[in-house]
This record gives sequence, structure tokens and C-alpha cells, in this order.
Amino acid sequence: MKHFFFFASLILVSHFASAQDLAGRKIVNGNLNAQITSGSNNDYTSISSSLLFGKIKSDNTYWAFGGKFTLYPTNNLNNSFSIGPSIERGKFIPLVDKLYLAPYIGGSVSAILGDTDGVNINLYATPIRFMYHFKESLMLTAGFGFANIDYTNHNSISILSINASLNNNSGFGIFYTFK
Repeated sequence: MKHFFFFASLILVSHFASAQDLAGRKIVNGNLNAQITSGSNNDYTSISSSLLFGKIKSDNTYWAFGGKFTLYPTNNLNNSFSIGPSIERGKFIPLVDKLYLAPYIGGSVSAILGDTDGVNINLYATPIRFMYHFKESLMLTAGFGFANIDYTNHNSISILSINASLNNNSGFGIFYTFK
């Protein structure tokens, strides 16, 4: 029983000690994504990039704001691109010293411009993302699973994609913070 109280106290102290080292830090979050779909009647390709900026609050949550840019190089959206604002909300939940569970949710709304006009709406969430704060400004990330809803409408074509997975999609990256 003494070991249990010692272990519980250690976790509490670790929680409060490590929770404060991220508060007040600014973050930069970037993403690069390629979607390639090929079929007998239709090919669809998009290459998108987003860049978000935010600040970690004292409760270890953050709001990040930025933009998203997408090119449509080889499909019925030739010579078209989309651009618009993005937003993301995340939280750092301390597990042990410098290791966090960091789920997040976000989305974007983009106008499609060029040879065709339209709109793209994207919502996403990653419930299982681990972050290890290994250097002063760098964190290694590993995410397992995601949920994504993507809707594109241009001219008379609508594309709705709903994706979710907790077992076969993983991502690794680097998260940059600075004061």
C-alpha cells in the first residue's frame, strides 16, 4: 500500500512539474499531404500544405491559426488551386516526465479558384498522438489513428470523403516550440 501512495505521489509531482514547461511557448505546425485516387473513369490528385501558429496556455491547451493551400494538378480541376484559413485546438496531457498525450482537432475552409470555382471544407481529429519533449524547442510526435471529413464542391461535382482509423494509419513528425 505504501508503494501505491509513493507511486501516486510521484505521478502527481511529475504531472505538475512537467505541465509547466510548455506553458507560454509558441508553436509552429506545418503539414504536407498528397491524395492520389485513380479509377477507370476518374483520376483525382491533390497536394495540400498548411501552416499554423499558436501559443500554449497555462492549462496546456492551444489554439493555432493559419492557412491551407492546395494544388489540383492532374484531374478535372486542372489549373485550379484552393486557399483559405485553418484552425486547430489541442491539449498536452502529461503522462511522465517530458512525455505527453496530445490529442487535437481542427479544420479548414478553402475557396477553389482558377479554371473552376468551388469550396473545400475539411474537419479532422487525432485522438491518440504522443509527444516527447526531447530538446528545448523540439518534440517528437507519433500519432495513431485519425478521423477526417473532407467535402469538395466545384461546378456540378461534389466529393465527400469520410475516413477514420485507429489501427492502420500512423504518422511521425517533429513539433517546434519557441518562447
